[in-house]
Amino acid sequence: LFRTIYFIFTIILPRMKTCAPTILVLFLAVPARAFPPQGHRSNNVVKSLRRNTALSAWSPFEKSPAPIVEEISEIVELTPGPLDAKNALAAAVWVSLVGYAFLLAPGEIGSAADNAMIERLLSQPVPRPEEVNQLWFAVWNCFAVVPALLAGLSAPAGQGQRLPAAPFLWGSGALGYFALGPYFATRTNRLDPIRKSDLGWASRTIFENRAFGAVLSAITLSIPFSSDLFAPGFDFSAAVDGYVSLAAGSRFVAVAGIDIAIMSVLAAGLGVEGCKR
Repeated sequence: LFRTIYFIFTIILPRMKTCAPTILVLFLAVPARAFPPQGHRSNNVVKSLRRNTALSAWSPFEKSPAPIVEEISEIVELTPGPLDAKNALAAAVWVSLVGYAFLLAPGEIGSAADNAMIERLLSQPVPRPEEVNQLWFAVWNCFAVVPALLAGLSAPAGQGQRLPAAPFLWGSGALGYFALGPYFATRTNRLDPIRKSDLGWASRTIFENRAFGAVLSAITLSIPFSSDLFAPGFDFSAAVDGYVSLAAGSRFVAVAGIDIAIMSVLAAGLGVEGCKR
């Protein structure tokens, strides 16, 4: 022990005094990262630990993320609903119209006068023939508008009905409510919003198109002018008397007037239904 102490104080310490500047320079030149103290971690390790801690630690001051809810879209097939009072009313109106047309209406079925008048109207749609009553000409032209309006209002809800809508809607252009009656007697009134994917081809392409509405509105507004209802010197009372006299002797005119009135009321009801939907 005494020899060791003597060796340190007599040999090593005197030499350390001469080498101290060199040792200091080497110590300053070596980066601090080369000799990390015991228990020290690099920045990357610290960041990694913080990241892992953030994933596993729970803090009462942090809001937990909202649970992910997966939306499952279920395809619901539309089915007809139960028959109600509206179906009974539509059936009763249809039966009444058929009974009136074949049993109670004035004139004869398929008379020569009616056939000649129909041929005249078909051969000269515009302008109004001079011998044709103005009010009757307006009623006749309404058959080009009201069936199309009914198709546009009822076709969007035509999926899942008891009867296919297309044959009855197309037939109404020539037969009026005679073709529509069986369909509306079994039709289900739908008030739920209708998605575009539930629409048929005719509804998506034609009836829901703005061009269809613009053309239909233009034709409707032109009927009073093409019927000469706004013509100078038009006598409304004389036109009414002429129409009543014509309907009293023509079964076709009498039935057509009632038919267009029924379809107009039906269009108003479908308009209300569409607004609720």
